[in-house]
Amino acid sequence: MQQDEVLAGIKHIVAEDLDLNLAYDKLDETTPLFEGGLSLDSVILVELISFIEKRFGIELRDDVLNMETFRDLRSVAQVVREHMAQQA
Repeated sequence: MQQDEVLAGIKHIVAEDLDLNLAYDKLDETTPLFEGGLSLDSVILVELISFIEKRFGIELRDDVLNMETFRDLRSVAQVVREHMAQQA
């Protein structure tokens, strides 16, 4: 799966699956997910991780569940692609 496809899937999760009232076409992959950006909280983050794991058929390792991974949508997509490649 290409980076753009992974990113589009994650944007879809944020726009459609999470209850954030955000439009898909308004999401910028470089906007911070926490302070100064989308202002996600810990509950939404857990939901996001769950949706990502289900959608992409992966299990995110504990060592990547950190603020750097969830800095923005682009960094999340990169980690998802790496997990998919390792599990293939």
